[in-house]
Amino acid sequence: MRSPLFAAIVCLVSIPAASRAADLPESLAAEVPRQRASLDAIPASPLVDSERPRLRGLLDDVDSLLKARRIDVAMETLSATAPGIAALARAGAGWDDSGKGSGKHIDALAKEWEEVGRAIAAGRKGFPAVMPAGQSAFTRSLAEQALGQIDEHYAVAVDYGRFSGVSAGAYYLGRAEGQLATALFLSRLTSDSSRRTVALPSLAGQVARLENDIVDAYARPGSTAQHSNFIVANSSLKLAKELDLHGLRLGSLVTLMRSLLYLSLATLPVPEAGEDAALAAKAEEIGGRLRASRRDDSIGEAYLEKARVAMEKSRAGGEGSERERLRAAALLRVVIPRYLEIMEGFDK
Repeated sequence: MRSPLFAAIVCLVSIPAASRAADLPESLAAEVPRQRASLDAIPASPLVDSERPRLRGLLDDVDSLLKARRIDVAMETLSATAPGIAALARAGAGWDDSGKGSGKHIDALAKEWEEVGRAIAAGRKGFPAVMPAGQSAFTRSLAEQALGQIDEHYAVAVDYGRFSGVSAGAYYLGRAEGQLATALFLSRLTSDSSRRTVALPSLAGQVARLENDIVDAYARPGSTAQHSNFIVANSSLKLAKELDLHGLRLGSLVTLMRSLLYLSLATLPVPEAGEDAALAAKAEEIGGRLRASRRDDSIGEAYLEKARVAMEKSRAGGEGSERERLRAAALLRVVIPRYLEIMEGFDK
């Protein structure tokens, strides 16, 4: 029996592209209640009950960001949330981790793994090899990033089911499905962008440079206190390398910037509250450079938007204000300057 997600994927692939060229914010806003309904429909279980509030909160964040016209950050948040909902839906579908009850066991997981593999192979054919007219580089980069994460989740699902419980294996299988659905959804989103997209060559040199930076930073005393940030930096760099090898260069670039962001969060000192004005001035300076650009700098614009969101949260006060100020500083002083350096190096 084919899963509802498989049917949704087939439906999405079959819709003519012209009918999907809706206004970008409206398309994102319409997706939020659909994702919320999917999340609310998952039967209760310890795993579902532990994860559902977090995912609901992220969907609420998407709504708030859209209302504030923070469209790029809303799109990125949605692209990170939707696969988790698909994963939770499959994990909550009657699996029995004890191996003794009446729920589904490892043989059922292996069978579903094969069925999902066929659905993924069919669904991949719907991913456009060429960016649609009017699509921004940032939108395409998120679509490529989602596409590049399918295999890593799919490959480990059955092994996770054998060693960590079948619901854990089903969770990773659902993430693979969710990444495909997200990649297809994003790949068709267009706006009124008419700027020239830079044809990026291989980013292998940039990947190697950042890899050396991560190794050097982790070798320093006290680095283990930032272990979680280093984990994200490393995993993001690995994905950036794989995307580059497959020619998904925009996805590789945005994932490389994510790796650099988490390395910066692990290594930079937290700015003092008195630096808020300097950070705001830096944001204005970068904004001016991006507005003057004739190329598609939507990836840089998205990271600038992330920095401004972080500054707003920092100014609002509370226990997370220092963390948000550090995030803003990392974006404005390290990540976006590196992005501009890369783009200007290729845009000759």
